[in-house]
Amino acid sequence: MNNEELLLSEENSATSKLRSLDDVMARVIETIDIGRNEIFLIAEECHHQLEEMLREQEEIVAEKAQLVIDLKNCESQEINTRIHLMEVSKDFSIYTEDDIKNAYESARLVQISLLDLKQRDVYLRRREDELTQQIAIIKNITERAKHLITYTNIAIKLLQGNIDRLSDAIDSVDRKHQIEMWIIESQEAERRKIARDLHDGPAQNLAGLLIRLDLIKQLNNDSNFDLIAELNKVKSIGQECLTDVRRLMFDLKPTLLHEEGLISTLRDYFATYEDKYNFAIDLVVLSYIKKLDLSLEIALFRIVQEAITNARKHSGVSEAMVKLEVQGNILTLVIKDDGGGFELKDSDKPKESYGIIGMKERVELFGGIIDIISSPGKGTQVIVKVPLEGEAIHGKH
Repeated sequence: MNNEELLLSEENSATSKLRSLDDVMARVIETIDIGRNEIFLIAEECHHQLEEMLREQEEIVAEKAQLVIDLKNCESQEINTRIHLMEVSKDFSIYTEDDIKNAYESARLVQISLLDLKQRDVYLRRREDELTQQIAIIKNITERAKHLITYTNIAIKLLQGNIDRLSDAIDSVDRKHQIEMWIIESQEAERRKIARDLHDGPAQNLAGLLIRLDLIKQLNNDSNFDLIAELNKVKSIGQECLTDVRRLMFDLKPTLLHEEGLISTLRDYFATYEDKYNFAIDLVVLSYIKKLDLSLEIALFRIVQEAITNARKHSGVSEAMVKLEVQGNILTLVIKDDGGGFELKDSDKPKESYGIIGMKERVELFGGIIDIISSPGKGTQVIVKVPLEGEAIHGKH
């Protein structure tokens, strides 16, 4: 076989392998697309269920309001029938035996009605509690489905190589960096949308709920002490939910990384954070840190945000330290607290691993490494190292 035939054979072999790779890629994309459609159907079904539950919840609220009035009337009627029964039972010279039977029967029927109303009240309260729990679960499933759809869309676009629009925007940056920018910017856009949706939806709805409960409280202020106690409890829960929603909005609001850079943004964020949560954060910068790529600054900021939130919620202390340093072309970020710590094996549990997985994904996206050091009673350290230029630390990116 001469050189020409050898080159032709190698070319045909390469073409065949390329076609096989294209076929495999097409099947992968098709499988992901089928999964995405299934997730979409689940999200739609959850949305319909949520609408029905919310509608039932509104009906229960209305029925409970009417039930309060019916109970009050029935209790008054029951008192009157008992008084009448006592009167006819004491004076046989005026009332006949039929009068006594009729009075007894009236009292019995009123007592049965009152018992039915009380049982209905118990059922409505129990059903309302069940709906509240189910609504929270359905909302969580719906949100997770939306996130999964977003991630599958990104995966399909990446597999299809649909990144032409990025080339027009960042001609001077290689394709890998364009993909990183796209993913980070998509995450930030999603966070801004969540904050906006929370403001326009749950926050206003909860505020309206509190106003409505105040009105009911005023209408029943002098008539039923138990009702007022229950309303105060519901109002307290509503206020707590509203506080949680506003705190979530605070954590998700856009940062000033575009204008100020990472260090200034962290200082401003920590100052606001300390005032809001009474949690002190010591920022230590051991070397000069130049303005970094926006995508890297956003990733580092979100890692700090996640680690500080974990420290505040789980460490049992009211202070933490954040340290940044550049040595050569490696930036080191350390978030440390002296709190209770935890067993690292517990972080493998799905419920507890989402934040850690998110931090690892952000670090690995930029070719860095992350190390979490913790044990019960010895605090926690999150150590992040990312390259500012050149090849990735772990050699995979």
